[in-house]
Amino acid sequence: MASSEEIKEEVNTNKQDDNKFRIGEFVFDTFHEYRDGQEDLKKIECINNELDIHDPKVAVRLYNMIRTGEIVFKSPIGDKFYAHIADIVADKSVGLIEVNDAVDEAEDKTKRSKIIGIVFIGLAVIFFAYFGISEISDMVSTRKMAQLQNEKSNYTKTDDSEVKSQVTNNEIAAINSRVVDPKTLTILPEYQPYLAQNPDFVGWLVVPDTQVNYPVCQRQNDNDYYLNHGFDGKEDSTGTLFMDYRCDYINPTTNTIIYGHNMNNGSMFGELKKYLEEDFYKSHKIISMDTLYEHRQYEVVAVCLSEVQYQDDNNFRYYNFINADSPTELDAFIRTIKNLSVYGSNIDIQKTDKLLTLSTCNNYTEDGRLFIVAKRVK
Repeated sequence: MASSEEIKEEVNTNKQDDNKFRIGEFVFDTFHEYRDGQEDLKKIECINNELDIHDPKVAVRLYNMIRTGEIVFKSPIGDKFYAHIADIVADKSVGLIEVNDAVDEAEDKTKRSKIIGIVFIGLAVIFFAYFGISEISDMVSTRKMAQLQNEKSNYTKTDDSEVKSQVTNNEIAAINSRVVDPKTLTILPEYQPYLAQNPDFVGWLVVPDTQVNYPVCQRQNDNDYYLNHGFDGKEDSTGTLFMDYRCDYINPTTNTIIYGHNMNNGSMFGELKKYLEEDFYKSHKIISMDTLYEHRQYEVVAVCLSEVQYQDDNNFRYYNFINADSPTELDAFIRTIKNLSVYGSNIDIQKTDKLLTLSTCNNYTEDGRLFIVAKRVK
C-alpha cells in the first residue's frame, strides 16, 4: 500500500496522447475528475505537513473524520489515502475505531490531540474566512454583471439576417481587409449606454450555455488595468473581460485576443473549461463577439492547453500572435495550436480567416493556460 508521501512523489501532470489526464498512477477521463484529484492531493499534503498520521491516536481521529464526512475526498487518490489510514488504524489501533469514548479520553489526556484539534479548527476558520470573503466579492461582481446584462436585454438588435444572406465568405474577407474609418460607422443602439458608462467599452461577448455574457473593454497600451478593475472602474478582483490593446476590432488584426479570469464561481471565463468536455465542444461551436458597430459570429476550431513561456524559451507564444505579417508567422501559429489542441490536429484555418482567441488561466500545470481559438463566419 503506497503512502500519501509516495502518492505526492508520483505526481505527473502531463496530458496523455489519448486526451486523458494523469496524476501519478491515476488516470482521469475528464478534466473535472482531474481537478478533483488535484484538490484531494492538496488536502493530503496539508494533512501530512501538519500531522503525524502514523501516530495511532491521530490515525484514528483522521479515520473517523473521513468516515463521518468531516473531511471529504472526491477521487480515487483520496480513497487510496483513506485506505492507507485504515491500514494504519488496523495495524496499530485495533479496537479504538468502535470505541469513540476511548478516542475522546485520549484526546483529553494528550497534548498532541489538543494540538490536532486546534490545528483543524484553525484551518477550518482560515478556509471559511478565505472562501467566505471570496464568495462575497464574487457575489457583488456577479450582481454588477447581471445588471449590465439586464440593461442590454432591454434593447432589440437590428435584424441583419437578410443582409448577411447576401454576403459571401470571399466578400467578408474583402471587407475585413479594407481600412475602415471609425468616423463613418454608427454605434449600435444597444451599446450606446455602455460606451457612455465606460469609454473603454469595445464590444460584447456571448458563449452559449455558460455565464460568459459580458461587456469587453480595451485600454490603450495597458493589458493590466482590467485584471483587477470592474466595468465601473472600481477595484475588483474579478476584473473585466478585456481585449489585448494591440488588437484592432474596427480593422481586425489576424487574431483578436480577449482575456478573462478563471473564477471559481464560474463567472468571467470560469466556465470556458466546459470546452474540455468533448460533447460540449461539439455542440457549442458558435459564439458571438459583437463590436460597437456590428454583430459578429465565430466558429470554435480549437481548444488548447498551454503554459506561460519563460524569456529563455524559444517556443511560439500564442498570446503574442496578433497580426500575420507573413505566411510563415501564420503557419507557425497554426502548427502551435495543432500541437496544443485537446481534440487533435484536424483544424480548419485558412489564410484569409479572421481569428478570435479567448484566453484564461488553468491549473492543469503551473502557469497553465486554457485558450479557445475561433474563426469568423458568415
